[in-house]
Amino acid sequence: MLKKLSVVLMLSVLLADLSYGAGFALYEYSARGTAMGGATVANKAEPASLAVNPALITELDGTQAQLGLTVVTANAKTTVAGQQRGLKNDVWYLPNFYVTQKWSDQVSVGLGGFSRYGLGGEYKNWETWAGSQLAYKVKLETFSFTPTIAVKANDEFSVAMGLEAMVIGFTQNSTLMPGPAANATAYEISGSGVSWGGNFSFIYRPEWAEKWSLGAMYRTKIKQNLNGRIHAGMEYAARNIFDDDAKGAITLPDSLTAGVSFRPTEDLILEAGIVGTFWSAYDQILIEYSDRESTPTIHNKKDYKDTYRLNLGAEYNLNPNWAVRAGYVFDKSPINKHEMDTLVPVDDRHIASVGAGYHNDTWSVDLSYSHIFAKNLSGNSNSQFGSVPMKYTDGRSDMYGITVGYKF
Repeated sequence: MLKKLSVVLMLSVLLADLSYGAGFALYEYSARGTAMGGATVANKAEPASLAVNPALITELDGTQAQLGLTVVTANAKTTVAGQQRGLKNDVWYLPNFYVTQKWSDQVSVGLGGFSRYGLGGEYKNWETWAGSQLAYKVKLETFSFTPTIAVKANDEFSVAMGLEAMVIGFTQNSTLMPGPAANATAYEISGSGVSWGGNFSFIYRPEWAEKWSLGAMYRTKIKQNLNGRIHAGMEYAARNIFDDDAKGAITLPDSLTAGVSFRPTEDLILEAGIVGTFWSAYDQILIEYSDRESTPTIHNKKDYKDTYRLNLGAEYNLNPNWAVRAGYVFDKSPINKHEMDTLVPVDDRHIASVGAGYHNDTWSVDLSYSHIFAKNLSGNSNSQFGSVPMKYTDGRSDMYGITVGYKF
């Protein structure tokens, strides 16, 4: 039986995201949704509803499709043991697609593709930085495929359920000895995998309160099994770093999303929502070296907390073709300030968003812009890194989204 190894820096790979979200979750599923702060769980349906509340697709006629892209830029600084480094300027891309088909008056189906987790970043001048022992560069990408069926029970209530096949791939770079030997002692952890989860959702539009609606979705946990390799130019037994094949597992948390929508006039939609993510389900990553049965086990705790994300969104129709939108998000961070790392350099976040959309009988185009304001955080690294003082400062990010839709 293989001994399990939780590589100290491996946890950091999966604890940030491209848009600096709380934990490592992404929420940029469509330009309309991003412009409204994600508050699209209980109002107007679109093919991208497959990502936020699939039950809404029962309200879409015929065959419809959307294709979108969010472009992300981010900046932040991390201080480790008094040494500060900033992230290099970089750009990341989050694509998505959705297709829906109304089979009958009661049944609709759909397929969505989008990213729910991801991260990316590289620190400047890492060779002389103490934090590079944790990690100085990382890239993690996930992409989920979600085949879905939705059923309209009656004029007030629809339900949906779907599967989720999540593809994951990552690379992380660290060094054993910052300074003159930084490059010689650098190593890379890489891996990939595919795992399955599911989701369940509903939309309720009561006839007795026709201006109001309620929607919700639950996503299951997903246990990711990873296969990869640690590439080490210099093996170091004291840190359990060897040039060898490895495999491991991580449990991604389940979440519950809910939204209440109110339509005071025909042209104005308002929604308030919450996303609860059960980060306490995630505690560590265990890695097995495929051919090293005697390698000891290392446990790297994070002690993440269950968190919430609050959102407010509004959409106003200027005329039959044009709409403007705005949104606000408060994103609570699950980070334990006594278990900090170098790859999640932000705490709680405030996100302000705006956008606009045009549609006719066949085509639609939506645009969005969001700015993230991140709170600073002071604490220390985990005990395996010596519990050294750490601080996150100057965290900010910009996101630009576009979604194009077509009705067949």
